[in-house]
Amino acid sequence: MPPQQEKFVPEGDSLERLALELQKELLEVEEEIQKNLRSEVPSVTQIAQHIVMSGGKRLRPILLLLAARALNYRGPRVIRLGTAVEFIHTATLLHDDVIDNAQLRRGRPSCNAIWDNKMSVLVGDFLYCQASSLIAHDGDLQVLRAITDATTNTTEGEVLEITKSRDLNLGEAEYFKIVEFKTGMLMACATKVGAIIAKAGAPQEKAMADYGMHLGIAFQLADDVLDYTSVEAEFGKEKGVDLKEGKITLPLLHALERCTPAEREIIREGTISARRDIFLKVLEVLKKYGAIDYVLGLAAEHSARARAALENLPPSEAKSALGTLVDYVIQRRK
Repeated sequence: MPPQQEKFVPEGDSLERLALELQKELLEVEEEIQKNLRSEVPSVTQIAQHIVMSGGKRLRPILLLLAARALNYRGPRVIRLGTAVEFIHTATLLHDDVIDNAQLRRGRPSCNAIWDNKMSVLVGDFLYCQASSLIAHDGDLQVLRAITDATTNTTEGEVLEITKSRDLNLGEAEYFKIVEFKTGMLMACATKVGAIIAKAGAPQEKAMADYGMHLGIAFQLADDVLDYTSVEAEFGKEKGVDLKEGKITLPLLHALERCTPAEREIIREGTISARRDIFLKVLEVLKKYGAIDYVLGLAAEHSARARAALENLPPSEAKSALGTLVDYVIQRRK
């Protein structure tokens, strides 16, 4: 029996009713997901079920649902397009795990660990195709353009990250380009699509896209910090995975700009070694230069910019819930 999905429950009494109503729509998203995971090839369905039902939070469908509702749209399109965006996100996870040779995904064995890389890549492709089918069924060219642009940028972000692997000379500008493309674009797409189907007009589409982008950046900055500070049982993977895979994230960049040559060598060794003692030495360097606090401060700045993007939305419980999500992404522990 697949694990149950975590429920989205905004904090505060005024939002309890919205949380219950949103659960109904999210249940419809789950039903749409299940319907579109069916394949005539049993292995495809089995692998897709494993990754899709592995405990993801459905953050991107939630963003699309809330954006549309905040702009006064309710209807079946949010279900279909929320499912499409979730499939695209899930396909990127399958491909990421192959690229990184990851053995765990959300605390469970990854698809490539259970099956193999070839099967994981092909099932990722299957999910992209299913997403394309849902978007085609929706029939809105503006939605199609928004989602294909975001998917293209996400792929470019992944390629850019790979080309910069273990590059200790990576600059912050390049780092943020990777984050915007790899993480921010799909969240911005989800909220923008919500505005598009609500027919809210260009200014609101931009505001919702800005909200999603800054939320995505804050999410990734928090993720970078969790790689060094998380409780492993909660995070679903061991600490230091990004470092071991050679990903030069912002905590490292901050320290690299300030550290001694000897400390730089410790960081370099950390990007090529899985030794626990080396990871702990890198962590000491990060603490010495306040790297964790620096990154958390930037996450808070992007969270504030996400909130600011909501200012011109009409007051609603959905708008309040979007604000609650800002708190969630920087306070999460997994």
